[in-house]
Amino acid sequence: MTSLQGRTALISGGARGIGAATVRALRREGCAVAIGDLPGVGGEALAEEIGGEFLALDVTQEAHWKAAVASLTRGPRSLDILVNAAGIEGDVVAGTLEKTTLAEWRRVLAVNLDGTFLGCREVMPVMTAAGRGAIVNLSSVGAYYPTTQGVAYGASKGAVTQLTKSVALAGGQDGRRVRCNSVHPGMIATRMLTSITTQLGARASESASDAVGDSVRRMPLGAPGAPEDVAGLIAFLVSDAASYITGSEFSVDGGWQLLR
Repeated sequence: MTSLQGRTALISGGARGIGAATVRALRREGCAVAIGDLPGVGGEALAEEIGGEFLALDVTQEAHWKAAVASLTRGPRSLDILVNAAGIEGDVVAGTLEKTTLAEWRRVLAVNLDGTFLGCREVMPVMTAAGRGAIVNLSSVGAYYPTTQGVAYGASKGAVTQLTKSVALAGGQDGRRVRCNSVHPGMIATRMLTSITTQLGARASESASDAVGDSVRRMPLGAPGAPEDVAGLIAFLVSDAASYITGSEFSVDGGWQLLR
């Protein structure tokens, strides 16, 4: 993988989980990193640890995105990379088609889909003016399959997958080389996986580990992945080593889809 020295990246949802692992992976490659996240969830400490920058960013707020991009492109600064890693799972147990409220539906889509759209829209003029850029949107293997729970989450990630292709098409027009790809994690050991399995386990009067244990045991690689497993792929996709890859989907799931 080629170095990211001299480039600047904005990672939404960069304070925790896959976002934080991506922050560290890009910083190791020499990239200047801005962590965009809600205040008080760890982004400030991580920025200090890695010598990066923290930007208060509620991804559902258009004004926050505009301010973040303006801050990172002021003067001679550039914004070369965007990773849209912010996301929420929503209420899984009460997330069936019949029980999902309109408010819950809008809450999940606001973060997962609106936030991704706003990020892509706000960085595109900057990247097209520079003639190049790389965007990675975090989707999910949940985008590929119907579910009886978490319908808002699945719908949001399916939409992110399609949006990624539209962004890639727009970014490749008129000689521009703004690339956009989606990454689809499976069972990754993050706060989100813990929340989902705890919710499902409580509903079934089981422990969280029991709720997910059977699927993990049947997976070809036999265990949940680590956030670093996803971050490594993201670091590759935003590098020059992936300069001819755009509009594509990449699963990081330990072979989970082979079971479907």
